[in-house]
Amino acid sequence: MRRRRALLAGAVLLAGSALWFGTDEVLIRVHSGGGIAGRYDTVVIWESGKVLVGEQDLAWSWLTPGQHRRLRAALDAADFAHVPQPRGGVNFGHRIDYDRWSVVVTDGAGLGDVLAVPLEVIGEYRHR
Repeated sequence: MRRRRALLAGAVLLAGSALWFGTDEVLIRVHSGGGIAGRYDTVVIWESGKVLVGEQDLAWSWLTPGQHRRLRAALDAADFAHVPQPRGGVNFGHRIDYDRWSVVVTDGAGLGDVLAVPLEVIGEYRHR
């Protein structure tokens, strides 16, 4: 049921983003959560630095220039081709969609710098 809601929310995010942003392309999408609390959050960051975060109640924001620079540098340095993939049915962690890559990591394995900014955005969202 939660997975179905997450997919529906993702579709709404995509449809809304197409209307809101026009030609501004998605830079990275991170779907994060699960575990004991069963909490899921999605962060979508566009090339311009605009951010959409949330799962059911959505919030729009902007990255700071420092966050934007750090994220760009981390993405440039990341080696998505060699990220170890978890085995078995993983229902927690982080799914990162970037360019042609879609990877799942449970502990930031090799992509901790890439996850730093999206996780900061989630933290700000949860404490608003």
